[in-house]
Amino acid sequence: MKFYLFLFLCLYGPMFTVLGQPQRANDNPKPNKALQAELIKMGREDQRYRTKWQNQMIKMSPTERSKPNKVDALMKKQEQVDRRNVLRLAEIVQQHGWPDRSLVGEAASGAAFLIVQHAKLGQQEKYLPLIKASAIKGEVNPANAATLEDRVLVGQRKKQRYGTQVHFGPETGGKWELYAIEDEEHVDERRAAVGMEPLAKYLKEFGIEYQPPGRPCKDR
Repeated sequence: MKFYLFLFLCLYGPMFTVLGQPQRANDNPKPNKALQAELIKMGREDQRYRTKWQNQMIKMSPTERSKPNKVDALMKKQEQVDRRNVLRLAEIVQQHGWPDRSLVGEAASGAAFLIVQHAKLGQQEKYLPLIKASAIKGEVNPANAATLEDRVLVGQRKKQRYGTQVHFGPETGGKWELYAIEDEEHVDERRAAVGMEPLAKYLKEFGIEYQPPGRPCKDR
C-alpha cells in the first residue's frame, strides 16, 4: 500500500526553515567553507523536485491525491538525487563526524539533516544517535532531532512522540492523517521543549483540525 510521509521543509536562499523554526546561516566565524558550500548545495538538491511535488499536492483534492498522478514522476527524479546525497553524506560523516554548527554553520548542518530525513529507515536509525547527541551539546537544532526521532519511530511502526509525521494515500481517501502519538496528552509540552509550535497550529498546514485529548469537542 502506497503512502507518503510529509514535512514542510523549505530552502530560502542561505537560510533553512524547518518546522517554522528560523535558523541563522553563518553563526560560526570559521566553518569549513568547502564542506559548508557542498552541504548547502546538497540541501538545495534535496528540495529540487520535492518542493514542486509538495506544492502540487497541496493544490489537489483528496480524491486526486489518492490516485496515481503526473506529479509522481517528480518524486521518482527526487529519489535519484536522494540516493546520491545519502552516499556523499556517509563519506562526510566518516571523515568529519556529524556536520555540526561549529563545523559547517547552521544552514549547512540543517542541510545534512534534510538529507537524512529523506533517507531510508536504516540510514535514519544510523544517524539518529549522532544527531540527538549533537542536539544535547547545542550543535543541532533540537526540533530537527525530535523530527527525525518521530520519523524513525513511525518507520518502525511505533507511536511518534512529537506529532511531526502525517500521511495520506488510498487508505486515507487522499486526506492527510496524523500518525498515532505516544502519551498524546503531553505532546505539546514535548514540542515546546524543543521549540516547536503547538500541534494544532502545525496540523492546520495540512487541513487537519486537531482536537487535543481530554478537551471537549467543539459544537458543530
